[in-house]
Amino acid sequence: CCIMAVLEFKSYTVNELSYKRNDLYKETSQNVSINPKIEIKNTLRQDKIIVTVDVHIGSPAEKKNPFIVTASVSGEFVYHEKEDHNQVGIDTLIKKNAVAILYLYVRSLVSGITNASNQFPALILPTINVAQLLDEQSNRQEAAD
Repeated sequence: CCIMAVLEFKSYTVNELSYKRNDLYKETSQNVSINPKIEIKNTLRQDKIIVTVDVHIGSPAEKKNPFIVTASVSGEFVYHEKEDHNQVGIDTLIKKNAVAILYLYVRSLVSGITNASNQFPALILPTINVAQLLDEQSNRQEAAD
């Protein structure tokens, strides 16, 4: 009949989406270099996995960013262990697939809200290597502990 996905994406919700012009920003002829801070959290609820991707751009104290943007999206996934014939495992699926799926929504939201400012061009977040980002994040976490 049908093939069921190992990791099933049920839905997503936008937890937060905000844009604030940075009054400290002084326009220069140099290109603006924006370094988004990305945080990823997972929670298990019965057979559901809730994955949250938060992106923060700029802060009120930074003069180099023209705006401060926050976008947070949570997605609901279901892991079908019986379908995991290659034994990829839930951790890898969350890392590689779930975060990549949700990041697409975050990118779209950030482009839309920055474009709506009508002051600066839309910010299109770069594509990312999700696994590498998560590894770097866990390494920073271990160093902090």
